Amino acid sequence: MRIFHCDVRRIWAGGQNQLWLLALGLRERGHRQWIVTRPGSPLARRAGGEGFEVLSHPFRGEADPRATLALRRMIARHAPEVIHTHDPHSLTPAVLAARLVRPRPLVVAHRRVDFHIRGNRFSRWKYARGPDHVIAISDRVREVLVEDGVPDEHVTVIRSGIPIETPPPEGPDLRTRAGAPAGVPLVITIASTEAYKDHPTLIEAAGLLFERRPDARWVVLGTGGLFEEMVARAERRGHAERLRYLGYVEGARGLLPQADVFVMTSRTEGLGTSILDAMAAGVPVVSTAAGGIPEMIDHERSGLLVPPGDAVALAAAVVRVLDDRALARRLAEAAAVKVRDFDVRRTIGRTEELYRQLLANRPL
Repeated sequence: MRIFHCDVRRIWAGGQNQLWLLALGLRERGHRQWIVTRPGSPLARRAGGEGFEVLSHPFRGEADPRATLALRRMIARHAPEVIHTHDPHSLTPAVLAARLVRPRPLVVAHRRVDFHIRGNRFSRWKYARGPDHVIAISDRVREVLVEDGVPDEHVTVIRSGIPIETPPPEGPDLRTRAGAPAGVPLVITIASTEAYKDHPTLIEAAGLLFERRPDARWVVLGTGGLFEEMVARAERRGHAERLRYLGYVEGARGLLPQADVFVMTSRTEGLGTSILDAMAAGVPVVSTAAGGIPEMIDHERSGLLVPPGDAVALAAAVVRVLDDRALARRLAEAAAVKVRDFDVRRTIGRTEELYRQLLANRPL
């Protein structure tokens, strides 16, 4: 097949990594692919460096007609059969551009978040009537899409995955950067600093943890729009030495085994592949029970779940895992079995199968 992957975000986060894993897997299966993104984006640099054909445009907004016309020219030139949009901002120009070309390519949209579509007509049309099909990364995301008017038959759940059989190389010494020498409890979070990840609750829970375990250290990997604000908040709370925001760190998955517990504090979450990475790395997980997270974590079996926004419960769960190492081992062992349901090879195969089904069943 001939496939366009579209993503116009300026950062590298979970969604871009899932696009990347999918593109690599489909390339191994012999498909021709192009990466459509902003010039100079992390995705553009990585894709170009790995031999993918990169098509770039500034994409100054969904309503920018120049983006639609540029994408139309790309489609007319390369004739993709499938246009797969991986972020919401690339969906509108992709849908409009596809309608300007004959034969019209199939448009598949990926929905990775579990918050509701905006209430205006345009946003609802974008998902309900724009693409030919929508991929939801969890049952919870699918429920929200259907509630918001996307036809049930136009949504397929394909859960995000991670490369189970190819563990990452061990990264540099994280404990030194976190100020946590060997033997000192180390908590790790890998999450973008966006509002829905709820870093204020993380910072509050960290303070409660330090009251109970003054020797503990907490390190946060990831960046985003609220990064500087969260660093300043941690400093104001007096946590700067024990709670460190390190920003984006290349090869973060390889650092996980150095930690004693992984924590996710999201208020909403489509799925959360960094949790899967921790499960595969043998690190016990404490997380909020937001969105699709309970589809990965069985409470008290493969991890501990607490209500979103509850810093007291979150800190208590972290202390429990740090204090009870038998519990930590039991949770990690069960998680290592559970995570095999999220092998990225299954994600790639199901996506390829969906493309074929949609192309075979589309009207002439």
